[in-house]
Order: sequence, then structure tokens, then C-alpha cells
Amino acid sequence: MNLTKFISSEKTLVGLVALIAIGMSFIYLGKGPENPLPKTQAVPTSSTIEASGSKITALEKELENKLQANLSLMDGVGKVQVSVSLATGLKTEYARNQNVTKNTSKETDKTGGTRETTQVTENNQVVMPNGSSQPVMMMEDRPEVAGVLVIAEGARDPKVREGIHTAVQTLLSIPSAKITVVSMGGE
Repeated sequence: MNLTKFISSEKTLVGLVALIAIGMSFIYLGKGPENPLPKTQAVPTSSTIEASGSKITALEKELENKLQANLSLMDGVGKVQVSVSLATGLKTEYARNQNVTKNTSKETDKTGGTRETTQVTENNQVVMPNGSSQPVMMMEDRPEVAGVLVIAEGARDPKVREGIHTAVQTLLSIPSAKITVVSMGGE
């Protein structure tokens, strides 16, 4: 009879171990009732667009043309030539789905020793709208201006030179030290 109880309790033990193993596999796969699928949230991630020389050059040309158009309308400036140098390209933040899954399993051997294993899985993907090849943009920062050179006919007059300097500083929101205004030579 002791042998029957032993076999019966051993079957119960094996069944219990099997049930625990199945439960752990559900938890491991993220489908268990206490561990639903990982939460997904949009996380902005900053990245600098690898701007080739042509992209930076195009941005510089666009700024130069706008400044030249505005400065030439000012009283006393006359003919004007503008050069802009950018220190950086555009900086863009894209939305990202960030999934973090953490699974912990605890095992006990026959001698009473325990072992705890924790597995963390991280997934960080750029959000792409359905049917689009362009990622979702969270924010785009302007490039940093390294310096501006303005050559103007009217820059011989200190008041005109100061007006040009102030206009460039205001339009580009850059420190005064990054702006040089000189008079145009040759007549």
C-alpha cells in the first residue's frame, strides 16, 4: 500500500511539475494572465540626419538668399553679398516604439538549491505609418550657424553697418560674435 501511495503522489508531483512548466512557458511567451503583452509607447529618439555636403550647401544657399533679399531692402545698404556657414545639419527626432519585456524564472532542484534567471528583451523600432516609407517625425531642430559674412556697399557708414549686424543677429538668432559686416571694395 505504501508503494501505491508513493506512485500516486509521484504522479501528482509529476502533474504539478508539468502544470508549473506550462504556466512558466505562458509567462515566458508573454501570454500569461499576469504578464500581458508588453506595453508599447512612442518614445522620441534624437538622431542627426547624415547631411551630405549638398544638403548643407543647399541650406546655406537658402539662408544666404533670404538674408540678401532682406538686407538689400534696407535703406543705405546698396548692393549686398551674404555668405552663411553652418556648423551642423538638421537634427530630427523620430517617434519610436519601445517594448521592454522582463521574464524571471525560479527553479528549485532536488537538493533544495534554487536558481533565479531573469531575461530582459528590449525592442526599439522607428514608427512607420501604414503604407509610408517616411518615419513619424516628432521634432526637427534648425542647423547651428557657424558664422555669417555680409559684404555691403553701404557698410562704410557705421549706422548702416550696425543696422545690418542687428538685422542678421535678429533674423538668425545668433550671437553677435558670429557676424561680420564689411564694406564692398572696388567701385
